[in-house]
Amino acid sequence: MSTDPDRPAVYTAEDQVAGWLDTLGPGHEEITVDGRSFRPETEPRFTDPDAVGRYVDQVLAHLTSHDKRYDGRERVPAHVRARRGPRAATYTFEDATIAVPPFAHGGRWALRGLVVLHEVAHHLHGEPGHGPAFRATFLRLLEDLGQPVLAELLQHAYAEEGLGQVTHTVDDGTLAKIAKLLRQAEGTRNEHEQAAFLAKAQGLATRHSIALALARAHTARAERTDRPVAENYRIGEPGKRGLARYVRLLVNIAHPNDLRCTISHDSTAVTLYGFAADIEVTKALYESLLVQMVADCERYLASGHREPVRTWDKQRRRWRTKPVATITARLAFYEAYALRIGQRLESARQDAIAEATASPTAEPVATSTETALALRQKEVAVHDYFAEALRRNRIRSTWRGDRRSSMDIAPGAAGEGRRAAGRARLDGGSEERRLSS
Repeated sequence: MSTDPDRPAVYTAEDQVAGWLDTLGPGHEEITVDGRSFRPETEPRFTDPDAVGRYVDQVLAHLTSHDKRYDGRERVPAHVRARRGPRAATYTFEDATIAVPPFAHGGRWALRGLVVLHEVAHHLHGEPGHGPAFRATFLRLLEDLGQPVLAELLQHAYAEEGLGQVTHTVDDGTLAKIAKLLRQAEGTRNEHEQAAFLAKAQGLATRHSIALALARAHTARAERTDRPVAENYRIGEPGKRGLARYVRLLVNIAHPNDLRCTISHDSTAVTLYGFAADIEVTKALYESLLVQMVADCERYLASGHREPVRTWDKQRRRWRTKPVATITARLAFYEAYALRIGQRLESARQDAIAEATASPTAEPVATSTETALALRQKEVAVHDYFAEALRRNRIRSTWRGDRRSSMDIAPGAAGEGRRAAGRARLDGGSEERRLSS
């Protein structure tokens, strides 16, 4: 039986954080995790074990000079040497030595701050293993080095791997006190008050050996509320005909389900902004309706009942009558289909709102008022989240899709598209009110 059962999950979580950090670069200073945006501190990188050794000396000197106590372990020097094997970085407790593979031996992955500080945390913890106490030491180390955002990301990754409970030695009351101080610090605009609250929180955390990231995670678990998120959804490959109509279908489904969207310039992808449950409903409905739309269109095109159109023959200088082009009929069908689906869902949404906010005689009027207020709060939350995303990404233009409408050119195909959308099964035949509520 393994004496270090948490080791695989810890490594997986830290690899996840490293992957997030690797996505950063010029023009990409933020990481989005579960709909939240993070701006992590700059992670140091190293060229060789000697540079790692100098960094470790600086870290331990910083902890000592700022009176960050780790049972005296911060005052014990840690030695750094090159390791022959490229697959691991290690810490040896007997001689307090950190071994990292050099760049030339495949050690590029280890010559980074996250890996080195993992070994420093072993040094400060003073005991083998990757259990809750070690993880608390690692998180606290990051906080003490002025990397609270990285600590929060690491705590999030630990939680994803089932390691959310970092320590069993601290009661929830102490965590709640620290979390309250953090909320007060983050909620005030007065710099002196903010500094005072943070100092109290850090002092209390230091006395109990708690990372501030752990206290923040405790607050998130205790006060967990559904928040808007963003999710990118792939529509199709660049150059494919009809993508704008696919986008229009998705957007017409998204809006009645309380989502907002941004669309790539080539209509190949849509980013959905809103609550996770609404995004899941929208995706499921879109994927179902897309299949129905394409199948109904193919049946219509195969029937051969396309209306004739008059076109001008430049060579013979006369009008000619011929069937509408297949691509034109297809686009007109898709466009009308998407429009009708949007109308059906919007109508169902209004019916659902009216039903939810109605006040039956057997129930107090306050019930309908609370429902209306909850719906309004949800709308405001999505609006604010979307507005912030537009500002952050500097999005100012409006997506117009294909500016030429095919419905006027092929009214027969458009009519067939509207009728097919009217027959379409919404979520496999479920009530429309449930889908758009």
